[in-house]
Amino acid sequence: MRRLVIGLSLLAFLSPGVSWAQQAGQSSGAEFAKGVAAPVLSVVYFPVKLAVGTAGALLGGISGWATGGNERAAEGIWRPLTGGSYFITPEVLDGEKPFLPFDGGPTAQPAPGPAPSGPMSYQP
Repeated sequence: MRRLVIGLSLLAFLSPGVSWAQQAGQSSGAEFAKGVAAPVLSVVYFPVKLAVGTAGALLGGISGWATGGNERAAEGIWRPLTGGSYFITPEVLDGEKPFLPFDGGPTAQPAPGPAPSGPMSYQP
């Protein structure tokens, strides 16, 4: 079984019909190769990504606890390790969608408050 998975993966990546930059008119053989390669590669990649994501969730929780509930410290671990691509799709193999194994996504910045209008005074 392992030889079959490795053989199909190599065949999909080494065949001239499957490459990162494809021509507009793709052959049915190339589409078939991507359709076979994507789930085969996902079967290999997904358990690894799931283990990394689970470890990242645990480590982020420990980091947040160890820093006294600092959510920024926890998110610094959570975002890159639990975010990103969990599956390899034909669109990823075709280059239509990016493959982002450790993508933290956009970070949420606090919304700026209204600017002060007038002189500020200090009242004890």
